[in-house]
Amino acid sequence: MDKNTGKNWQKRCILLLWPLFMAACSFSYDMYPQNDDDPNLVMENAEYVRMINGNPEIRLNAEEIRQYEVKHTMELDNFSFEQYNPAQEAQEEIPGINARGKAGMAQMETDTRNVFLHNGVTLEVVSEDFSMETEEISWQDNERLLNAPGSVHIRRSDGTTMQGTGFSADVRRRSWEFESMVEGTIIEDNNN
Repeated sequence: MDKNTGKNWQKRCILLLWPLFMAACSFSYDMYPQNDDDPNLVMENAEYVRMINGNPEIRLNAEEIRQYEVKHTMELDNFSFEQYNPAQEAQEEIPGINARGKAGMAQMETDTRNVFLHNGVTLEVVSEDFSMETEEISWQDNERLLNAPGSVHIRRSDGTTMQGTGFSADVRRRSWEFESMVEGTIIEDNNN
């Protein structure tokens, strides 16, 4: 058998088997009806980076991410994040970290950018030099409000600590308060 005859035979076999292969690989989504309670997308050991003008704005990591398009929500298990400062034109090649945190669970509203973190939450705001620990906390993006109904422990690198219940912060006004049971130590810097 010469080379051309062998190649022709292979081509004929491929042409004959191709329709059979394509029929076996059909996608029938009707077989698995999806309701609003089923995620549209599930990712395991996932990392998500949102980029703006070639620089990272936020980096999310999670053991599992479930996205629900109809509900405009994402659920994240064993979640951590880093939020970056925007790069200063030619001054920085890579933007610095503004905030970072982690939680056992996170729920994000993709249309409003509101976030609810729970099952043990740790947040650090690098630009403000403070960290916070609580059981649950919510962020209302449009109003720029942070709320934690339970016990919250705040620390600063200078040794300042505060603990109280019912923490809320208005980021626009740069103000925050506890509802009750506040105790702690405030370290004053006499050099300023």
